[in-house]
Amino acid sequence: MGRGSMVRNSLGMITGRAASMALGFLFWLLAARLFPADKVGLTAGVVSAMMLCTQLALLGIGSAFIAYFPRHQQKPAALVDTAVSIVVIASLVAGALFLVTAKFSFHELRVVGGSALYVVMFLSMCVLGTLNILLDQVSIAIGRGGQVLTRNVVFGGVTVVLLLVLHTIAHDASSLALFSLWIGGGVGACALGASQLWRSLDGYRYRPRLEHGLRAPLVRVGLPNHLLTLTERAPGLILPILVTELLSPTQNAYWYAVWMMAWVVYIIPISMGMALFAEASHRPESLARAVRSGVGTSLLFGVASAGAIAVLAGPLLGLLGARYADAGATPLRILLIAFVPLTLVQVYFASCRATGKLTEAIVTGTVSGVVAVGAAAAAARSGGLAGMAWTWVATQWVTGLWALVRLRSLSRLHAEVDPEATRAVEPAALAVSAG
Repeated sequence: MGRGSMVRNSLGMITGRAASMALGFLFWLLAARLFPADKVGLTAGVVSAMMLCTQLALLGIGSAFIAYFPRHQQKPAALVDTAVSIVVIASLVAGALFLVTAKFSFHELRVVGGSALYVVMFLSMCVLGTLNILLDQVSIAIGRGGQVLTRNVVFGGVTVVLLLVLHTIAHDASSLALFSLWIGGGVGACALGASQLWRSLDGYRYRPRLEHGLRAPLVRVGLPNHLLTLTERAPGLILPILVTELLSPTQNAYWYAVWMMAWVVYIIPISMGMALFAEASHRPESLARAVRSGVGTSLLFGVASAGAIAVLAGPLLGLLGARYADAGATPLRILLIAFVPLTLVQVYFASCRATGKLTEAIVTGTVSGVVAVGAAAAAARSGGLAGMAWTWVATQWVTGLWALVRLRSLSRLHAEVDPEATRAVEPAALAVSAG
């Protein structure tokens, strides 16, 4: 793949991600304006649970697919079939585990298992959501990054259109009805994905199978990097579930809107971390310089973005409704303070990937995530959304200070990078962003 093709491929992925975020925000903005907050909040909790299941089910298979595709590109069917089959099975298992947990441990989200239709829809969306992420990574592997944009536009566009149609039919729709709209978007995106694969891979059609020589290598290559990615993503998906259960679906509607806006800023250090990993993978000797440059760039853009959103927190949340602004402006401003330590953490994680210190990063991410979620849950009842935000930020600052200490040591390890290990994880540099 030439430099021009690589740039186009990357731009397709980036614009696809941006389109997904924009249309997702539009969906929740319209939902907040058109339907009661308690229904919107409960749906957001179910969607968060579904997205958590998809993250668990990915197993790093997309990253591994990118690594193995070059040696199978002449006959890719077995590789695609095996990758798809693995994530389909894993998504059903993850979805079933959540349903069992919800039945015995949750109050509000127990509604998901309350009817056979909701169960089928939830499991279906787990499969469709996981497949859509895998298809993004497959598109990157085959040099068709533009497909990511079209699929994400279809997914978001269908859900928004169906939301408007639902409003004309029922002004007080249930969470089941709202969640069903995501099924429509998932089916549309995956159907388009199947058509894209058929055109891109010489008439490819999926056949369920787990090729003996591929299933173990795909998991072995993908899982280590996926575990680190999971420690980054899972806490943000767990928190809406906790808000729904510990406070109320209405409070979760406010929290979900706040988290989406904070994520606009958080995506800056995450993207910078991916770029740093790619740079250090290609040129290990440049790690120390890349770290300094990455931190400076992230802080430059992030401080400006965080400052703007903090000033405009009230009006921005007011687009969803006055109650969203009243309940969410303070928690949003608090969450934005976490941007600085998140920059240090993302640089640290990228450095760990580049220097073969994945285990250290996974342990750090796991401890930080568990403490952050646990502290937020403990603060929820007494401190509300603001209390949760403060505990989250405090945990990120502690982790950020640890990351700063470790960065000084890791920057001196650039000469000790194992070339074989680097080649094994390097393809994940682009794939991580699609997860």
